[in-house]
Amino acid sequence: MPDNSTTATASGLAVTADPAAHPLNATGQQRNVLVFAACTGLQYLAAPVLYVGLTQSALLNRMDASRTVANLPETVFFVMTFTPVLLACLLPGVQYLKPTLVVCYLATGAALALVALALVLPVSYATRINAVILQGAISGAAMPTAIALLWEAIGRGASEKRRAAAVGLAFGAGPFLAFFGSLGSQFVLTGSMAGFRVEPLESPSNFALVFGLGVPAMLLAALAATRLVIPSDTESPQRVALWGGVRDFLSQPVLLWSTVVTILLYVGNTITANMNLYTKEVLSADPEQFAGYQNALRFAFKGLAGFLLGWWLTRSNPRAGIIATGLLFVAAQIWAMFATGHWYLLAFGIYGAGELIGVYAPNYILSASRPRDLRRNMAYVTMMMVPAGPAGALFGLIADSGLGGSQSSAFRLSFLACALILVAGLALAIVVLPPRPLPPD
Repeated sequence: MPDNSTTATASGLAVTADPAAHPLNATGQQRNVLVFAACTGLQYLAAPVLYVGLTQSALLNRMDASRTVANLPETVFFVMTFTPVLLACLLPGVQYLKPTLVVCYLATGAALALVALALVLPVSYATRINAVILQGAISGAAMPTAIALLWEAIGRGASEKRRAAAVGLAFGAGPFLAFFGSLGSQFVLTGSMAGFRVEPLESPSNFALVFGLGVPAMLLAALAATRLVIPSDTESPQRVALWGGVRDFLSQPVLLWSTVVTILLYVGNTITANMNLYTKEVLSADPEQFAGYQNALRFAFKGLAGFLLGWWLTRSNPRAGIIATGLLFVAAQIWAMFATGHWYLLAFGIYGAGELIGVYAPNYILSASRPRDLRRNMAYVTMMMVPAGPAGALFGLIADSGLGGSQSSAFRLSFLACALILVAGLALAIVVLPPRPLPPD
């Protein structure tokens, strides 16, 4: 699930920045800040199962699914990320914001519960595999929608100064909650962590517990979302005219080329399943034995890179953020191809830092957008994962193909294919994207 903090921030730009002029009093605004931080933190806490890829692929590998099938949950997750745009077309009114947000969290929790039940009930492997794939689809529809709505809520429900505090609280602590959640999932899956060991649950009961622990987090997020205070006198967004808006969007050269670049670089988000499955080849261990550590490194590096890249962005330009995160994505694939032993795990840390492309690519499009087009353009950004999503299935097919003469070679070829697509996106960004894009007159 790529980070979308900058994308969603656009929802708040139309709200009055003067705290004295805000329609909510200080108490209401402070409540919204706390709810925003709580919901974001709970999303991060459940990241081992909400960031569809590593845990799901390890589980499907345990059930002897092919590499192609093991990539399907991640693939359908990204294909379903068009949902925020669909809802912007169907339900643009402010009155739908809070109910839809609550439904998104409840649907996500229900999908996690479905997987947990399928893993403990005496059902066939096919039923369990379909439950995992369905969870990827539901999470792909519900979570990007929840993120967009949560940002709109804080944009409407807090002043600019208080929104800054909300962002600092949510995205300062959030990745580290994901770090601890990942270590917890590692302990549940293997029974060991940092030298401490207990007898683990047998598979698939251990996976059922990991998915089940995400359910109360989503229920708490749904409950917290009901406490949001949305001002009644804020203007409802315009209904998004999908196809006409797309034509207008793509008629602007900077937005057209930035869309192509973003889609190419978003392909990097779809390689995580193969990176996890390759654990068996490079470490001679089942992928589940390291899935928690891989997620922990992923989020620890993401938190650190978030601070460093944010500082650097203030001293560079919007295109620099795209290039930096794209290079990190490429570096992760190169490291995965050549690292041996436990050094391989560092690829997940580098990859996690590269996932911040989900912040800096939308930030570039934001910089190139007219104020009146912000809501529409940021909605379209969520659709850019849809054409990138099928790449996950392609990488799974490469891993299944046996190209190169061995299973290890086939995995490395999938990493090479991903890296080449990323390099193409980076080259295009350097050649055609201006460092500081300007909105059209």
